[in-house]
Amino acid sequence: MITYLVVSLSEKGYFFKGINEDHYYSFGALLFGLLSFWAYIAFSQFMLIWYANLPEENFWFIARWKNGWEYVSIAMVLLHFWIPYFMLVSRPSKMNKANLKRSSLLLIFVHFLDLYWLVMPTYNESPVFSYTELAFPLLTIGLIIVVFAMQAKKHNMVPIGDPKLQRGIDFHL
Repeated sequence: MITYLVVSLSEKGYFFKGINEDHYYSFGALLFGLLSFWAYIAFSQFMLIWYANLPEENFWFIARWKNGWEYVSIAMVLLHFWIPYFMLVSRPSKMNKANLKRSSLLLIFVHFLDLYWLVMPTYNESPVFSYTELAFPLLTIGLIIVVFAMQAKKHNMVPIGDPKLQRGIDFHL
């Protein structure tokens, strides 16, 4: 979320003019690192449960591989790892503002899908999408935007007087 906000706000001129490609590269590297870490943890958990073949653990994955949940599971692998991985793997793609915005929005959306995939097979035998699945995240996001906008009107978005600010602005790889 922070990557999307920084890129969007700096494009519209709400941030100082000191943000350069090296800063964008750092945000892209952070997205890429967190994406790789998520894939590592998710695959490690799956591999350990599969390899141990314990019945008290297997039911969790079995429920997510039948009755339509297999499509959500495949979408998770594609949308939460492979597509963003190739969007962010090269150095120029990590410096491209439009690519950073696209990949961060994709990861935000897929993170909500991930939370849905983790919780809902316990309650529904097959995937069901309705307004209730969208209402709470949209309400939360709207509330955050309203609070952010109110606070941004009252306070500077750049920490004026911070002794490390100039060093951060002058950052170069």
